[in-house]
Amino acid sequence: MKNNFKINWSSRSHKFTATEKKAVIEVMNRADPLTQGKYLQKFENDFKKYLGTKGKVFGVTSGASAIELAAASLNLKATDEVIIPAHTYCASALPFTRYKSNIKWADIDLETMTISEDHLKKLISKKTKAIVVVHLYGLPSNILKIRKIIKSKKILLIEDCAQALGAKIKNKKVGTFGDFAVFSFHAQKNITTLGEGGVLVVNNKKYEKFIPGLRHNGHREFLKKKKYWQPAMVDVCEDIKGVTPFNFPMTEVQANLGSKLIKRIDRLNSKRIKRAKKFIKSMKVYHFLKFQKNIKNFKNVYHLLPARIVKEGLNFDRDKFISVMSKKFGIKVIVQFYPLYRYDFFKKYNKKKISLKNTDLFFDNMISFPFHEWMSEVNFNYMINSTHKTIKYLLKLK
Repeated sequence: MKNNFKINWSSRSHKFTATEKKAVIEVMNRADPLTQGKYLQKFENDFKKYLGTKGKVFGVTSGASAIELAAASLNLKATDEVIIPAHTYCASALPFTRYKSNIKWADIDLETMTISEDHLKKLISKKTKAIVVVHLYGLPSNILKIRKIIKSKKILLIEDCAQALGAKIKNKKVGTFGDFAVFSFHAQKNITTLGEGGVLVVNNKKYEKFIPGLRHNGHREFLKKKKYWQPAMVDVCEDIKGVTPFNFPMTEVQANLGSKLIKRIDRLNSKRIKRAKKFIKSMKVYHFLKFQKNIKNFKNVYHLLPARIVKEGLNFDRDKFISVMSKKFGIKVIVQFYPLYRYDFFKKYNKKKISLKNTDLFFDNMISFPFHEWMSEVNFNYMINSTHKTIKYLLKLK
Protein backbone atom coordinates (compact mmCIF):
# COMPACT_ATOMS: atom_id res chain seq x y z
CA MET A 1 0.00 0.00 0.00
CA LYS A 2 1.28 3.46 -0.92
CA ASN A 3 2.29 5.48 2.14
CA ASN A 4 4.04 8.48 0.64
CA PHE A 5 1.04 10.28 -0.78
CA LYS A 6 1.45 13.45 -2.79
CA ILE A 7 -1.83 14.62 -1.24
CA ASN A 8 -2.46 12.86 2.07
CA TRP A 9 -5.63 12.84 4.16
CA SER A 10 -4.71 15.51 6.67
CA SER A 11 -5.66 15.30 10.34
CA ARG A 12 -5.27 19.07 10.63
CA SER A 13 -7.86 21.43 9.20
CA HIS A 14 -5.98 24.73 9.14
CA LYS A 15 -2.88 26.56 10.31
CA PHE A 16 -2.74 29.32 12.90
CA THR A 17 -2.09 33.03 12.47
CA ALA A 18 0.42 35.06 14.51
CA THR A 19 -2.51 36.54 16.48
CA GLU A 20 -3.80 33.08 17.35
CA LYS A 21 -0.36 31.93 18.46
CA LYS A 22 -0.03 35.00 20.69
CA ALA A 23 -3.38 34.14 22.28
CA VAL A 24 -1.90 30.85 23.50
CA ILE A 25 1.23 32.51 24.90
CA GLU A 26 -0.89 35.16 26.61
CA VAL A 27 -2.74 32.54 28.61
CA MET A 28 0.47 30.72 29.48
CA ASN A 29 1.96 33.93 30.83
CA ARG A 30 -1.04 35.53 32.53
CA ALA A 31 -3.90 33.18 33.26
CA ASP A 32 -4.84 32.18 36.78
CA PRO A 33 -6.74 29.86 36.84
CA LEU A 34 -5.85 27.85 33.74
CA THR A 35 -9.36 26.46 33.46
CA GLN A 36 -12.85 27.91 33.95
CA GLY A 37 -11.61 31.47 34.18
CA LYS A 38 -12.18 34.76 32.37
CA TYR A 39 -11.06 33.47 28.96
CA LEU A 40 -13.67 30.73 28.99
CA GLN A 41 -16.35 33.22 29.94
CA LYS A 42 -15.28 35.52 27.10
CA PHE A 43 -15.22 32.69 24.57
CA GLU A 44 -18.68 31.52 25.57
CA ASN A 45 -19.97 35.08 25.10
CA ASP A 46 -18.15 35.42 21.77
CA PHE A 47 -19.56 32.12 20.53
CA LYS A 48 -23.07 33.03 21.67
CA LYS A 49 -22.85 36.31 19.77
CA TYR A 50 -21.53 34.61 16.61
CA LEU A 51 -24.20 31.94 16.69
CA GLY A 52 -26.99 34.40 17.38
CA THR A 53 -28.63 32.26 20.03
CA LYS A 54 -30.56 33.23 23.13
CA GLY A 55 -29.50 29.93 24.70
CA LYS A 56 -26.71 29.19 27.13
CA VAL A 57 -23.25 28.33 25.78
CA PHE A 58 -20.86 25.97 27.56
CA GLY A 59 -17.26 25.46 26.43
CA VAL A 60 -16.22 21.82 26.89
CA THR A 61 -13.36 19.45 26.16
CA SER A 62 -14.75 18.07 22.88
CA GLY A 63 -17.81 17.66 20.71
CA ALA A 64 -18.14 14.15 22.12
CA SER A 65 -18.29 15.48 25.68
CA ALA A 66 -20.87 18.06 24.57
CA ILE A 67 -23.25 15.38 23.31
CA GLU A 68 -22.47 13.33 26.42
CA LEU A 69 -23.73 16.20 28.57
CA ALA A 70 -26.84 16.58 26.41
CA ALA A 71 -27.59 12.86 26.73
CA ALA A 72 -27.02 12.93 30.49
CA SER A 73 -29.43 15.87 30.85
CA LEU A 74 -32.30 13.88 29.37
CA ASN A 75 -32.47 11.46 32.32
CA LEU A 76 -33.07 8.61 29.87
CA LYS A 77 -34.73 5.36 30.81
CA ALA A 78 -34.34 1.95 29.16
CA THR A 79 -37.81 2.30 27.65
CA ASP A 80 -36.97 5.60 25.95
CA GLU A 81 -36.15 5.69 22.24
CA VAL A 82 -33.62 7.97 20.61
CA ILE A 83 -33.56 8.34 16.82
CA ILE A 84 -30.11 8.80 15.25
CA PRO A 85 -29.02 8.71 11.60
CA ALA A 86 -27.01 5.56 10.95
CA HIS A 87 -24.62 7.43 8.64
CA THR A 88 -22.61 9.63 10.99
CA TYR A 89 -19.56 9.50 13.24
CA CYS A 90 -19.92 7.14 16.21
CA ALA A 91 -19.77 9.99 18.78
CA SER A 92 -23.29 11.01 17.70
CA ALA A 93 -24.61 7.79 19.22
CA LEU A 94 -22.15 6.54 21.85
CA PRO A 95 -23.48 8.51 24.87
CA PHE A 96 -26.97 7.06 24.49
CA THR A 97 -25.67 3.51 24.95
CA ARG A 98 -24.57 4.38 28.49
CA TYR A 99 -28.16 4.93 29.54
CA LYS A 100 -29.39 1.73 27.86
CA SER A 101 -31.93 3.67 25.82
CA ASN A 102 -33.22 2.09 22.63
CA ILE A 103 -31.47 3.57 19.60
CA LYS A 104 -33.51 3.57 16.41
CA TRP A 105 -31.40 4.06 13.29
CA ALA A 106 -32.69 6.51 10.68
CA ASP A 107 -31.90 6.24 6.99
CA ILE A 108 -30.42 9.11 4.98
CA ASP A 109 -31.56 10.97 1.91
CA LEU A 110 -29.30 10.01 -1.00
CA GLU A 111 -29.14 13.52 -2.42
CA THR A 112 -28.35 15.42 0.78
CA MET A 113 -26.52 12.56 2.59
CA THR A 114 -28.28 13.69 5.79
CA ILE A 115 -31.20 12.23 7.75
CA SER A 116 -34.29 11.27 5.73
CA GLU A 117 -37.38 13.06 7.02
CA ASP A 118 -39.62 10.46 5.38
CA HIS A 119 -37.95 7.58 7.22
CA LEU A 120 -37.85 9.61 10.42
CA LYS A 121 -41.65 9.88 10.38
CA LYS A 122 -41.94 6.09 10.38
CA LEU A 123 -39.63 5.72 13.38
CA ILE A 124 -41.38 8.13 15.73
CA SER A 125 -43.45 6.48 18.45
CA LYS A 126 -44.89 7.31 21.85
CA LYS A 127 -41.56 6.18 23.33
CA THR A 128 -39.44 8.64 21.30
CA LYS A 129 -37.60 10.90 23.76
CA ALA A 130 -35.13 12.63 21.44
CA ILE A 131 -33.90 12.92 17.86
CA VAL A 132 -30.27 13.59 16.98
CA VAL A 133 -30.17 15.67 13.80
CA VAL A 134 -26.68 15.61 12.26
CA HIS A 135 -25.72 18.41 9.89
CA LEU A 136 -23.28 16.12 8.11
CA TYR A 137 -20.35 17.15 5.91
CA GLY A 138 -21.25 20.85 6.46
CA LEU A 139 -24.77 20.76 4.98
CA PRO A 140 -27.73 21.50 7.28
CA SER A 141 -30.32 18.78 7.63
CA ASN A 142 -33.85 19.97 7.00
CA ILE A 143 -34.47 20.69 10.66
CA LEU A 144 -37.33 23.06 9.85
CA LYS A 145 -39.26 20.16 8.35
CA ILE A 146 -38.29 17.92 11.25
CA ARG A 147 -39.60 20.47 13.75
CA LYS A 148 -42.93 20.46 11.93
CA ILE A 149 -43.04 16.66 12.05
CA ILE A 150 -42.66 16.61 15.83
CA LYS A 151 -44.75 19.69 16.54
CA SER A 152 -47.01 19.12 19.57
CA LYS A 153 -45.01 15.99 20.48
CA LYS A 154 -42.81 15.93 23.58
CA ILE A 155 -39.66 15.09 21.62
CA LEU A 156 -36.35 16.87 22.18
CA LEU A 157 -34.08 17.87 19.28
CA ILE A 158 -30.31 17.59 19.56
CA GLU A 159 -28.44 19.27 16.71
CA ASP A 160 -25.07 17.70 15.98
CA CYS A 161 -23.27 20.64 14.38
CA ALA A 162 -19.78 19.15 14.78
CA GLN A 163 -19.13 19.49 11.05
CA ALA A 164 -21.26 22.55 10.35
CA LEU A 165 -20.10 25.63 12.28
CA GLY A 166 -21.33 28.62 10.28
CA ALA A 167 -23.83 26.66 8.16
CA LYS A 168 -27.21 28.37 7.77
CA ILE A 169 -30.84 27.89 6.86
CA LYS A 170 -32.45 31.13 5.68
CA ASN A 171 -29.72 33.22 7.35
CA LYS A 172 -30.20 31.46 10.67
CA LYS A 173 -27.20 29.45 11.83
CA VAL A 174 -27.47 25.78 12.68
CA GLY A 175 -27.32 25.27 16.41
CA THR A 176 -30.20 27.67 17.05
CA PHE A 177 -33.08 25.36 16.04
CA GLY A 178 -32.91 22.50 18.56
CA ASP A 179 -33.18 22.13 22.32
CA PHE A 180 -29.46 21.30 22.37
CA ALA A 181 -26.65 21.90 19.88
CA VAL A 182 -23.23 20.29 19.79
CA PHE A 183 -20.09 21.75 18.18
CA SER A 184 -16.63 20.23 17.81
CA PHE A 185 -13.22 21.85 17.48
CA HIS A 186 -11.41 18.59 16.80
CA ALA A 187 -8.25 18.84 14.70
CA GLN A 188 -10.10 18.10 11.45
CA LYS A 189 -13.03 20.47 12.01
CA ASN A 190 -13.45 23.85 10.29
CA ILE A 191 -11.76 25.45 13.30
CA THR A 192 -9.71 23.62 15.91
CA THR A 193 -8.67 24.68 19.40
CA LEU A 194 -5.39 22.79 19.32
CA GLY A 195 -6.74 19.36 18.46
CA GLU A 196 -9.78 19.11 20.72
CA GLY A 197 -12.47 21.32 22.26
CA GLY A 198 -16.17 21.80 21.82
CA VAL A 199 -19.32 23.67 22.76
CA LEU A 200 -22.70 22.64 24.06
CA VAL A 201 -25.50 25.11 23.41
CA VAL A 202 -28.66 24.67 25.47
CA ASN A 203 -31.61 26.48 23.92
CA ASN A 204 -34.14 24.91 26.30
CA LYS A 205 -34.10 26.66 29.69
CA LYS A 206 -35.45 23.56 31.42
CA TYR A 207 -32.11 21.81 30.91
CA GLU A 208 -29.46 24.53 31.14
CA LYS A 209 -29.42 24.39 34.96
CA PHE A 210 -28.02 20.85 34.90
CA ILE A 211 -24.93 21.57 32.81
CA PRO A 212 -22.61 23.49 35.21
CA GLY A 213 -22.57 20.62 37.71
CA LEU A 214 -22.50 17.87 35.09
CA ARG A 215 -19.63 19.64 33.33
CA HIS A 216 -17.44 19.95 36.41
CA ASN A 217 -17.64 17.17 38.99
CA GLY A 218 -20.94 18.27 40.50
CA HIS A 219 -19.23 21.23 42.18
CA ARG A 220 -21.39 23.67 44.11
CA GLU A 221 -20.78 26.12 46.93
CA PHE A 222 -21.72 24.79 50.34
CA LEU A 223 -24.95 26.41 51.45
CA LYS A 224 -24.89 28.79 54.46
CA LYS A 225 -21.12 29.03 54.73
CA LYS A 226 -20.07 31.29 57.59
CA LYS A 227 -16.36 31.13 56.87
CA TYR A 228 -14.81 30.69 53.43
CA TRP A 229 -12.74 27.70 54.50
CA GLN A 230 -15.49 25.75 56.25
CA PRO A 231 -16.56 23.05 55.75
CA ALA A 232 -14.42 22.96 52.56
CA MET A 233 -13.97 24.74 49.24
CA VAL A 234 -16.80 23.04 47.36
CA ASP A 235 -19.66 20.63 47.80
CA VAL A 236 -20.38 17.76 45.38
CA CYS A 237 -23.99 17.59 44.21
CA GLU A 238 -26.06 15.22 42.10
CA ASP A 239 -28.03 17.39 39.70
CA ILE A 240 -29.87 14.45 38.13
CA LYS A 241 -30.59 11.38 40.22
CA GLY A 242 -28.45 8.46 39.16
CA VAL A 243 -26.24 10.49 36.79
CA THR A 244 -22.61 10.83 37.90
CA PRO A 245 -21.08 14.21 37.00
CA PHE A 246 -18.20 14.49 34.51
CA ASN A 247 -15.14 16.72 34.22
CA PHE A 248 -15.39 18.41 30.81
CA PRO A 249 -14.40 22.11 31.10
CA MET A 250 -12.55 23.71 28.20
CA THR A 251 -9.13 25.08 29.17
CA GLU A 252 -8.28 28.78 29.18
CA VAL A 253 -5.78 28.24 26.34
CA GLN A 254 -8.43 26.65 24.14
CA ALA A 255 -10.94 29.34 25.06
CA ASN A 256 -8.70 32.29 24.22
CA LEU A 257 -7.68 30.65 20.95
CA GLY A 258 -11.35 29.96 20.24
CA SER A 259 -12.21 33.64 20.66
CA LYS A 260 -9.67 34.51 17.98
CA LEU A 261 -10.73 31.70 15.63
CA ILE A 262 -14.42 32.57 15.81
CA LYS A 263 -13.49 35.87 14.18
CA ARG A 264 -11.91 33.97 11.29
CA ILE A 265 -14.39 31.13 10.80
CA ASP A 266 -16.38 32.85 8.04
CA ARG A 267 -13.22 33.52 6.02
CA LEU A 268 -12.08 29.92 6.46
CA ASN A 269 -15.52 28.70 5.40
CA SER A 270 -15.57 31.01 2.37
CA LYS A 271 -12.38 29.40 1.11
CA ARG A 272 -13.88 25.94 1.58
CA ILE A 273 -17.08 26.92 -0.21
CA LYS A 274 -15.21 28.46 -3.14
CA ARG A 275 -13.01 25.41 -3.57
CA ALA A 276 -15.86 22.92 -3.22
CA LYS A 277 -17.92 24.72 -5.83
CA LYS A 278 -14.92 24.80 -8.19
CA PHE A 279 -14.35 21.06 -7.74
CA ILE A 280 -18.02 20.11 -8.10
CA LYS A 281 -18.51 22.32 -11.16
CA SER A 282 -15.49 20.71 -12.79
CA MET A 283 -17.02 17.25 -12.28
CA LYS A 284 -20.47 18.05 -13.70
CA VAL A 285 -19.58 16.30 -16.95
CA TYR A 286 -19.73 12.97 -15.08
CA HIS A 287 -23.37 12.10 -14.46
CA PHE A 288 -22.37 9.15 -12.28
CA LEU A 289 -20.49 11.30 -9.71
CA LYS A 290 -23.01 12.68 -7.20
CA PHE A 291 -22.14 15.35 -4.64
CA GLN A 292 -24.37 16.79 -1.90
CA LYS A 293 -27.41 18.49 -3.35
CA ASN A 294 -27.35 22.28 -3.42
CA ILE A 295 -30.51 23.41 -1.60
CA LYS A 296 -31.95 26.90 -1.88
CA ASN A 297 -31.49 28.94 1.33
CA PHE A 298 -29.22 26.25 2.82
CA LYS A 299 -25.59 27.28 3.33
CA ASN A 300 -23.18 24.35 3.15
CA VAL A 301 -19.81 25.07 4.78
CA TYR A 302 -18.21 21.97 3.21
CA HIS A 303 -16.40 20.47 6.14
CA LEU A 304 -15.66 17.57 3.81
CA LEU A 305 -16.02 16.81 0.11
CA PRO A 306 -17.86 13.47 -0.23
CA ALA A 307 -19.40 11.99 -3.35
CA ARG A 308 -21.22 8.84 -4.44
CA ILE A 309 -20.34 6.86 -7.55
CA VAL A 310 -23.46 5.55 -9.29
CA LYS A 311 -21.94 2.36 -10.65
CA GLU A 312 -24.86 1.18 -12.80
CA GLY A 313 -23.64 1.09 -16.40
CA LEU A 314 -20.04 1.80 -15.41
CA ASN A 315 -17.11 -0.51 -15.98
CA PHE A 316 -15.55 0.49 -12.63
CA ASP A 317 -16.60 0.90 -9.03
CA ARG A 318 -15.60 2.94 -5.98
CA ASP A 319 -12.70 0.69 -5.04
CA LYS A 320 -11.14 0.83 -8.50
CA PHE A 321 -11.42 4.62 -8.45
CA ILE A 322 -9.68 4.90 -5.06
CA SER A 323 -7.02 2.43 -6.13
CA VAL A 324 -6.08 4.45 -9.24
CA MET A 325 -6.19 7.80 -7.40
CA SER A 326 -3.87 6.48 -4.70
CA LYS A 327 -1.47 4.31 -6.72
CA LYS A 328 -1.25 6.29 -9.95
CA PHE A 329 -1.60 9.85 -8.65
CA GLY A 330 -0.70 9.62 -4.97
CA ILE A 331 -3.98 11.09 -3.64
CA LYS A 332 -5.44 9.55 -0.50
CA VAL A 333 -9.18 9.37 -1.19
CA ILE A 334 -10.96 7.58 1.65
CA VAL A 335 -14.26 5.99 2.74
CA GLN A 336 -16.01 7.39 5.81
CA PHE A 337 -18.67 6.66 8.40
CA TYR A 338 -19.29 2.93 8.42
CA PRO A 339 -23.04 2.48 9.03
CA LEU A 340 -23.34 2.41 12.80
CA TYR A 341 -25.61 -0.64 12.83
CA ARG A 342 -22.85 -2.67 11.14
CA TYR A 343 -20.52 -2.28 14.13
CA ASP A 344 -20.52 -5.17 16.57
CA PHE A 345 -20.43 -2.60 19.36
CA PHE A 346 -23.80 -1.10 18.42
CA LYS A 347 -25.36 -4.47 17.60
CA LYS A 348 -25.30 -5.16 21.35
CA TYR A 349 -27.79 -2.34 21.86
CA ASN A 350 -30.12 -3.18 19.01
CA LYS A 351 -30.25 -6.89 18.29
CA LYS A 352 -32.64 -6.60 15.37
CA LYS A 353 -31.17 -7.12 11.93
CA ILE A 354 -31.07 -3.70 10.31
CA SER A 355 -30.44 -2.72 6.73
CA LEU A 356 -31.23 0.79 5.58
CA LYS A 357 -31.44 1.01 1.81
CA ASN A 358 -30.00 4.48 1.25
CA THR A 359 -27.39 4.27 4.00
CA ASP A 360 -26.05 0.98 2.63
CA LEU A 361 -26.15 2.15 -0.97
CA PHE A 362 -24.40 5.40 -0.15
CA PHE A 363 -21.68 3.96 2.05
CA ASP A 364 -20.85 1.09 -0.30
CA ASN A 365 -20.29 3.56 -3.13
CA MET A 366 -19.02 6.70 -1.39
CA ILE A 367 -15.67 8.44 -1.65
CA SER A 368 -14.28 11.40 0.27
CA PHE A 369 -11.59 13.64 -1.21
CA PRO A 370 -8.83 15.25 0.89
CA PHE A 371 -10.17 18.71 1.75
CA HIS A 372 -8.05 20.48 4.36
CA GLU A 373 -8.17 24.26 4.11
CA TRP A 374 -4.38 24.67 4.00
CA MET A 375 -3.97 22.47 0.90
CA SER A 376 -1.98 24.53 -1.61
CA GLU A 377 -3.69 25.83 -4.74
CA VAL A 378 -1.21 23.83 -6.80
CA ASN A 379 -2.17 20.60 -5.03
CA PHE A 380 -5.87 21.39 -5.18
CA ASN A 381 -5.71 21.87 -8.95
CA TYR A 382 -3.59 18.73 -9.19
CA MET A 383 -6.38 16.83 -7.40
CA ILE A 384 -8.97 18.15 -9.85
CA ASN A 385 -6.85 17.21 -12.86
CA SER A 386 -6.00 13.81 -11.38
CA THR A 387 -9.68 13.06 -10.78
CA HIS A 388 -10.42 13.77 -14.45
CA LYS A 389 -7.50 11.62 -15.56
CA THR A 390 -8.55 8.78 -13.26
CA ILE A 391 -12.12 8.75 -14.55
CA LYS A 392 -11.05 8.93 -18.18
CA TYR A 393 -8.52 6.15 -17.60
CA LEU A 394 -11.13 3.92 -15.97
CA LEU A 395 -13.78 4.59 -18.60
CA LYS A 396 -11.41 3.34 -21.31
CA LEU A 397 -10.77 0.05 -19.52
CA LYS A 398 -12.70 -2.97 -20.74
